[in-house]
Parts: sequence; C-alpha cells; structure tokens
Amino acid sequence: MVKNSNNDDSLLIKKAQDGNERAFNLLMTKYYPRVYGSLYSFTKSKEDSEDLAQQTFIKVWQQIKSFRGDSAFFTWVYRIAINLAKNHFVSSAYKKDKVNLSADDLEIDVPSFSNPEIDLMHDESLNKIKTYVEKLPESLKTAFTLRETEGKSYEEISIITETPIGTVRSRIFRARENILTFISEELVDE
Repeated sequence: MVKNSNNDDSLLIKKAQDGNERAFNLLMTKYYPRVYGSLYSFTKSKEDSEDLAQQTFIKVWQQIKSFRGDSAFFTWVYRIAINLAKNHFVSSAYKKDKVNLSADDLEIDVPSFSNPEIDLMHDESLNKIKTYVEKLPESLKTAFTLRETEGKSYEEISIITETPIGTVRSRIFRARENILTFISEELVDE
C-alpha cells in the first residue's frame, strides 16, 4: 500500500481488508460526510444522496480487499460513489420513480437500518476520542477544536490564539496524528 501524508488510514484500511468491521466503521464515520456532500452536489437531492452514500459504503465494504492504495482512499471511495450516482440517474428505475412520485409517496415512513450494537460501539468510541482530545496539551487541543469543531480557518485560529499560521498548522497536524494513533492503538484493537 502506498504511504503518503494523505493516507493516515492505512492501518484501519488493512484491518478492514482483514474483515474488521469496527475499523471499517471508523473509516465510514470519517468519510461519510464528504461522500454525502459530494453526492449531494452531484444529485441536489437529500434522499438520493443518503441512499447513494449508504450504497457506496456497502459497495466499499464488499470491495475493500481490492483497494491497492494506488490512490488516496477517499479518491477510491469517491469514484465508487460517483459511478453509483451516474448509474442511478441513467437507470430506468430512477426515471420511473421520479415520474410516478405522488404526494402520498412522500409520507411513507422509511424504517431505519441502524444496528443498536454498532451504534453503541460508535458512541462509545466517539466518547473515548472526545476524552482523549480533552487530555491533549492545551495548545494542540485548542487549535484542533477550533479547526475541527468550530470550522475556523487557519488564519482565524492564528488570530484567536495569537500564534503564527505555521505553528497553528503544526499543532493541528500533531493533534490529528496523536488522535489517529490513539484510534489505531486503543480503539481498533478492542
């Protein structure tokens, strides 16, 4: 597998390729928002994007052993998602569904396909990660939280913390490295 700075997921990918569902769930949790956002910009439909994102990760799970690392993991996932979206739009089922859609169809309650055990494991993992982030050195925790939780730009964080942008970037990078190491060593092996 190709190693590069954008592929900090290599351990999770390897474990997922070996059948570790928890590692795959962590990858899915990380990439689902980006996949959904990409699909939404392609489909302009919340429902289609949700359906296609779910189909994407089902297909990723089925084909993860074929991922060789020739490209970034997200690039591989993105190609699967967009191919599914293109196929969805050209399928006669999609055209037929859109033509025959009535007001009654819109009121159907779609059941949830969530798994309570997986949801609980996911929540426990997130809580452990949050607890770990709280234990990071203050400078790393502050920079990481401002970037990832509050969505601040590097420039904004630099102003808020009165720190050069290079230092901000370094702190966020180190925080991410520490968190990924924690995830791979503490959570994936459980």
